Amino acid sequence: MVVTGYDDRNGCGYVLRTGADATPTPGAQTVSHDGVTVLATPELAATLRDALTYRAVAQLSWTGPEVALTLDDRTVLAWLRFTVGGVLTVSGAPGPDPRVAGR
Repeated sequence: MVVTGYDDRNGCGYVLRTGADATPTPGAQTVSHDGVTVLATPELAATLRDALTYRAVAQLSWTGPEVALTLDDRTVLAWLRFTVGGVLTVSGAPGPDPRVAGR
């Protein structure tokens, strides 16, 4: 999955790459958690590391539920959409998250 966006708090664009799309890219930094590694632009990598250390939760929709922040595609995409914000494009997005079915 490849996600691009703009983070108003940091005033910069971001790119997150996961899975097969997590190929080395100039300037990208790795973030690893529970055996999963993603690549991100430096500012997003710092934000993600901070979140994994100090507030490791993600909302799966505007109304919840709140779940543990992990680097699986569905959870990290929800974190980008509902916590970081500014998601512009998503390539290779996972299907609907069964944890929010019927909401």
